[in-house]
Amino acid sequence: MKIQAFMSALALSAVVCQAAAEPPQAYINENFGFNVKGYSYNQSEFPCDIDKNLVALLLERGNKQGLRLEAARTADKLRNGTIPVIAIDVEQLVLGSKEHTYGAEPHSTLPKVQVTAAVIKGHELVTAKHTCAIATLNQLTPSSNVLDLGTSSTVCSVTRRCLRDLSKDIIDWAAPQLN
Repeated sequence: MKIQAFMSALALSAVVCQAAAEPPQAYINENFGFNVKGYSYNQSEFPCDIDKNLVALLLERGNKQGLRLEAARTADKLRNGTIPVIAIDVEQLVLGSKEHTYGAEPHSTLPKVQVTAAVIKGHELVTAKHTCAIATLNQLTPSSNVLDLGTSSTVCSVTRRCLRDLSKDIIDWAAPQLN
């Protein structure tokens, strides 16, 4: 009995090692684009770390769907020519106030994130826009601080929930492109 269990464990570890040795099906570009009017490029990072959170959620969602994805930011990986790249460009980021609205009309205060996702395979490029609403109007309460919704939620906490939905949409769209 012990030998059979040992052989099963050995076979399982061989499969895991083989899977780990396989190259990723796609890289996820960690260097998000964000070319919108009104954004301060002196900022060291995106508000609410949307880039870091979205990459982590994309990797998690891809893993759940059996995709081998790897986050990458170096040119040698992203320009490899054989492994596709999932690239993200943030088109709109609205955090509920005029001074925290990027890429949308200044009166657009319903918090949302809109991105263009691209799958780049060699010289082929396929894109699609994906949007998620951060909160509905009845969830928002007046507050003097844009990062405080006046409830136990903050703009950043509801943004992370929004990004979870966004990551599912992006992976569901990108998965067929990678096969």
